[in-house]
Formats: sequence, C-alpha cells, structure tokens
Amino acid sequence: MKKEKYVESNKLPEYPFLTKAILDESYLIDYERNEKIVSQLAKLNFLFLIIEGKARIIQQEPNGKNLILQFLEAGDFIGELTIVKAEEAPKDVIAIGAVRCLAIPLNLVERSLMRGAEFPTFIAQYIGKKLLLRMEHFSNAQTFELKYRLAALLIEVAVNNHYSENNTQIADYLGVSYRHLTHTFKYLRENGYIRKNKPGYLINSEKLSELIQAGNET
Repeated sequence: MKKEKYVESNKLPEYPFLTKAILDESYLIDYERNEKIVSQLAKLNFLFLIIEGKARIIQQEPNGKNLILQFLEAGDFIGELTIVKAEEAPKDVIAIGAVRCLAIPLNLVERSLMRGAEFPTFIAQYIGKKLLLRMEHFSNAQTFELKYRLAALLIEVAVNNHYSENNTQIADYLGVSYRHLTHTFKYLRENGYIRKNKPGYLINSEKLSELIQAGNET
C-alpha cells in the first residue's frame, strides 16, 4: 500500500461534491494485487472511491468459507453502506490487480458531505443502482446459459485480458457446481474464447463480446 495526500495535479472523476476543501483533506492510496483495501476485522476510517482498477467484495462465513458478493471497478465506492448506517462492519474488499483509490476520511464525510443535500442524494441513487445490478445478477442466473454469464464475468474481472480468480468462489458466485463451471471453461477454451495461461486464462474480449451478443439475441 502506498498512501499520499491528494494534490491538484492528480486526475479524478468529476463529481460536484469533490470540492477543493474535500480533496485537500483526502488521500490517494495505491494497492497491489490481492492486497486488502478494507478488512472485515478492522474499523473503517475512509470512504473510498475507486479511481483505477478492479476489486472483489468477500464475505467470510462462520464455517470459514469465503463468498464473493460483488465485483467493483472504477467509479465504485467502498464504505457507502457504513456511512448511511446500513451496516456496522464492512466486508473484506480485495484488489484484483493494481488499484488506486481516493480515500475521504469518514469524519470529513460526516461533518461535511452528509450535511448537505447533494451527496446524500447521490449516494442513495448509487446504492439503489448497485442493488438493481445485484438483482439482475440473480435474474440472469435463472434465464441465461452459463457460457454467456461466464463470458460476461471474464470481461468484467479480467485485468489486462488476464483472468486468475478462484474458480471455487466463482462457481458459488454464479450459482453453479464446480463441475459445470470447469466444463464451461473447457468449452470456451476449445472454441478459442480463452487460452490457458497459469495461474488462469488469457481472454479474447472481442470474441467473448460476440458470444454475449449472440446470447442476448437468442
């Protein structure tokens, strides 16, 4: 992890609530692959906005099993459920590849951003959209063949066209058996959509996109 104060030369997404006063008290934090951005066992001190990279949200079950709840990308927040008091303890959030975040101190969020009308409205809409995406994920599990859903996931989580997720967790996330998942990987590999490259696969995003489009048309 590399942490530094925000400086004006850094490029950020344009959000009206990211005023100079907010940014002057915020940080830029860089994480490496598989590094924890947030820990379920540690107090949350920042509201994070992902600027670059991708991450996964993991829930640790009492039996020791780790479940993927959601994937995040640039433009996503981490800690938004905490600031609206929807959850007390955050989930583990782990960088898939290199990730850069804007980290806004929670005390700054509470004494400034949450006091106006603009940011609470924005974050409520954001949470609503993420809920709709989660509902779509479960709906797709019932209506689309696994090869189409897996193709979409590969594009979503691959870093530099390389996929290296834990397939046991991915099978749970997609709601299928590990055996069904491995057979589908075999289908994609034999048909030139992906190529084995330890510890994962190199993906052909163009061909996978064509496969997804074909699925949408059936």
